[in-house]
Amino acid sequence: MRSYLLVQISDVHLTTSGTLPPGVRPRDNLVRAVEIMQSSGMRPDVILATGDLANSGDAACYDDLRAIMAGAARATGATVIYLPGNHDDRVAFRRHLLDADGDAPVNQTHWHDGLRIITLDSVVPGADHGALGQEALGYLRAELATPAPDGTILALHHPPIPSPIKPMAQIALREPGRLRDAIAGSDIRLILAGHSHHESLGALGATPVWVSPATAYRLDTTSTDAFRGYPGSAFSRIDLTPDGPVATVIPVAQPNGH
Repeated sequence: MRSYLLVQISDVHLTTSGTLPPGVRPRDNLVRAVEIMQSSGMRPDVILATGDLANSGDAACYDDLRAIMAGAARATGATVIYLPGNHDDRVAFRRHLLDADGDAPVNQTHWHDGLRIITLDSVVPGADHGALGQEALGYLRAELATPAPDGTILALHHPPIPSPIKPMAQIALREPGRLRDAIAGSDIRLILAGHSHHESLGALGATPVWVSPATAYRLDTTSTDAFRGYPGSAFSRIDLTPDGPVATVIPVAQPNGH
């Protein structure tokens, strides 16, 4: 089993105005994150963009994101994989990021050499919480029926583990036990998610779960009863080694130096 390097960028929340409460500029944060990745000499095999890519599902934001990530792909040699979050619009997401039409859930399988990456669409249209229906779980079981030479990474937007922020926990993935049962005994090495705007490490059954921080802004995890956002940005480096996965947070410095 060979080693792989993944970069996870999540909750970009691009806006047409260029700004977003609580006083952040999400595009600038994304560009700085990409610059850090490139200037460090990091050469990821795959860049995963795990949802909430456009704050209001605007087509122009997807076009801008695609151009930025295409530049990152050229500079690093990485493959870029997109999956939607609850802020994304499926029709615009498909058209502008996948060159496809329709509003069907975006469930995909990508291969990088012997590594399989399965992305599931956990979006419930019109809602903030996530769910995986029979279609998504059936797709997952069918893909996992044949093991991958170097194992499988599963990515979705909504975490199957709770946040310490109670309102965020209420809009995580519903009925995570159904996902746990679907992957039991499979070759999934790690589950990747976003949505929470803070990093978390947990497990779903025997499978480790990593929740990436957001590039747009952070949520205060000491504010357990209410959402409290503040400027801050980070992304994740995921090293898949023969001995197991290692997730590392890479902070993105803000203009005020924080």
